[in-house]
Amino acid sequence: MKNNIRKYIFFLLISLLFLQSASAAITYLVTEHEPVYPGDTVFVWVPIKNTGYGTWLSDTVVKLIPANNATEKAVHVLDDAVEIGNLEDWNDMRTAKFKVHIDKSAVEGEYDFHVHITSKGKVDSSGSLPTTTMQEDRILVVSGTPVITLSNSSIGSAAPGSSNEIVLKFRNEGTGTARNLYVDVDTAMEHVTNVFSIVGSGTRFSLGSLSPGDEADIKFTLLVDAQAQTGVYNIPLKITGMNYSASDYIGVGVAGITDFELSYQESGSSFLLSVSNVGVNPAKAVSVEVPPQNSFSVTGSNTQVIGNLNSGDYTSANFQVSQKGSSAMNIKIMYTDAAGVRRLIEKKLPVKLSSAMTGTASSATADQHEAMHSGTSNTSKQAAAFAPYIGIVLLGIIGFWQRKSISEMYQRLKLQRQRRK
Repeated sequence: MKNNIRKYIFFLLISLLFLQSASAAITYLVTEHEPVYPGDTVFVWVPIKNTGYGTWLSDTVVKLIPANNATEKAVHVLDDAVEIGNLEDWNDMRTAKFKVHIDKSAVEGEYDFHVHITSKGKVDSSGSLPTTTMQEDRILVVSGTPVITLSNSSIGSAAPGSSNEIVLKFRNEGTGTARNLYVDVDTAMEHVTNVFSIVGSGTRFSLGSLSPGDEADIKFTLLVDAQAQTGVYNIPLKITGMNYSASDYIGVGVAGITDFELSYQESGSSFLLSVSNVGVNPAKAVSVEVPPQNSFSVTGSNTQVIGNLNSGDYTSANFQVSQKGSSAMNIKIMYTDAAGVRRLIEKKLPVKLSSAMTGTASSATADQHEAMHSGTSNTSKQAAAFAPYIGIVLLGIIGFWQRKSISEMYQRLKLQRQRRK
């Protein structure tokens, strides 16, 4: 009995020495292929070696245990335990083979494991109890795949002839690190070369290195040609690095905005406002408004719809305007651009009307005032003018009603005269 206890204690001491020596160095786990990426399911081999002189390991069971929460979330061990049998002699080695699955969301890095080894002493030794030893710092290396995307662009649309400050933000949406990244903005492609150009030193911009989830941006000035046609253009982007290459594009809409030139002409009591489309793009459903203002007043409608104006076209709108001051006239022009967006342009037009048009509104107003307050006088004059005609009609009516009495009176007078004779 005492001999058995001594053997057991000796076995424990040798095992502890074995563990101390094993845990002193970091060991990388061997996989069936390298590199290992997120989403892979692979076999991992864990070598177990009997380094205790005179130590007998029997019925040995090995477990691969994640050392922390990060490892547990990223790497799923599909085999709970692996039996490797007996290690009877010094330097005997067995290999435990585990099947593991790398989570798709796992990022690039090193994941720590502990190896638990449970074994008993010599098979024929009575009273031998299982013991568990642990090996630390067993590392599984997972390689990631970087995915660099254009996450935000400061430009959506631009006007012909405009200068635009552009900010492009890039994000690593993948699981690996992309190093020494550059972005090339290719404005030399046939479909954009006559439309866009970049001001400054070149079209290549540095992003540096981006780990998973990192962001970086680039800035440059983009010019749009004054004669650019309306439409949506895709400017190609090339993203390259030490271990990465991808393509993307910037979508830029060239808006169909335009400009107008104004002039005016007096025609009798009318104010003819001429509107010319001096831009390069057509304007649809154009309307002109003379808004309320201190120096000018409009009699009647202050808005006129003048229809569609192609580039170079012009037409006129007719208003009844009077001038009360010397400032420029405020005019609003509304139109629908080639992209279908309703736009408003405000203009100031220097106007100096003749004296006849200056007093038009006041005289018209005076006439209206006189008409409103002189209704009784006009009625009396009209009644006096028709009085003789009314009298004749009344006499005729009276004569018609009294014609019988007059006839009888005439007959009586005639008989009286005959008797006297």
